[in-house]
Amino acid sequence: MPTAGRLTAALALAVLGAYLAYLTAPLFDEGALPSFWWPLCIAAGIWAGWVVMGKRAGRGYSAAVGNGFTGVAAQVFWILFLTAGAAMLEKSMRRSYDGPIEAVIDVFQLMWEQVQDLATQQVGVGLVVGAIAAAFFSEFYAKRFP
Repeated sequence: MPTAGRLTAALALAVLGAYLAYLTAPLFDEGALPSFWWPLCIAAGIWAGWVVMGKRAGRGYSAAVGNGFTGVAAQVFWILFLTAGAAMLEKSMRRSYDGPIEAVIDVFQLMWEQVQDLATQQVGVGLVVGAIAAAFFSEFYAKRFP
């Protein structure tokens, strides 16, 4: 059911996803930035805002902060998971794996490598501040327009 809280959370995390893409794009090696990086960050924000944050909006500002961190964590997880999955598919097309289990395990190893490459203080602060701001916006509009 569409609500103001869901819409606001989706828009706030979409903006946060665009900011995250902006911050992390220079951290990739030359030519290694996936062509779908910007749309993926924004789409993951829309999904996490609508599904994760939006359905929990309206329960108070103290609960909203935890809700914001949960939404941002879901957004970051799906960005990393889908990017690592695409990298795994590229490697599998080059026949880099002996079997499917090795490929599935490598997805999580690729995710960890991305976390190590993209984890900077600026990205961390942006995610924390963005999570709190998105949570407060979502909570404000969920209370005003139920």
